[in-house]
Amino acid sequence: MKTLLTAAVLAGATSLTMAADVNPDVIFGSGNDNGSFTIATGSNVELGLRAKVRYNASNSPENTFNFDGVDTYTMQPGSPNGSPAPVWAQGDNARWNFEWSINTNVNGMGSNNLNDFTYQIAMFKLGADGTNINDAIAFDPINTIWADHSFGDNMTGNGNGTEAGFIAPGVPDVVAYAGLIANNNVAQNSWNYGFFDGNPGTALENFDFNAPGTYIVRLSAFDLSGSMVASDTVNINIVPVPSAVFAGLGMLGMIAGVRTIRRR
Repeated sequence: MKTLLTAAVLAGATSLTMAADVNPDVIFGSGNDNGSFTIATGSNVELGLRAKVRYNASNSPENTFNFDGVDTYTMQPGSPNGSPAPVWAQGDNARWNFEWSINTNVNGMGSNNLNDFTYQIAMFKLGADGTNINDAIAFDPINTIWADHSFGDNMTGNGNGTEAGFIAPGVPDVVAYAGLIANNNVAQNSWNYGFFDGNPGTALENFDFNAPGTYIVRLSAFDLSGSMVASDTVNINIVPVPSAVFAGLGMLGMIAGVRTIRRR
């Protein structure tokens, strides 16, 4: 099944802000600065996306975004290959992450929580020449059985998000997760393309952290009738591709027809 969203719809559904902070703050992990997000808002919903240097050439974490102030981030290829990066971050993972934020009551005057909307994160990869766009994966990151997101509300401070956790080793707390999306309006996470390596038949199958090209991430929110309320898109250049590729809304129109593949 394809989700067909025209460029005009994408342009009209959202108010865009560049180089901005998300609300209320960056609530996942510790030591993560706010800022350098692209922000899309509509119907009191705020969506934020950015890319970040997760581990630098010395394998240390950084709050470096290499942002052009509009919609594009430039990152170095490669993978962490030693300490202080943890073992799990090495191997198939890139040195960079993309980070997303959802706030369904950004002005604090409404009552909508996270499960009052549906969402789609779509992840794509272009080839080094900027013309070979591949079908990738798309899924709802919130309305799922369980995920390790950080949750909060408009009063949650930096790094103080709540996660669902586990009830036993390897057994996620699905009841706690359902409660968190029903009673909170903020969710955030920091993801690596390497986390999704191995999805067969997609552009992320056999993910190569050294491959040149551009990665595209789109985050959208829909009301329960299926109407889009906000959508945000960022580009992450590993080896810069011609800027003409992203001229106007043509690229948004191309990626709008992504085939949806749910995470396993």
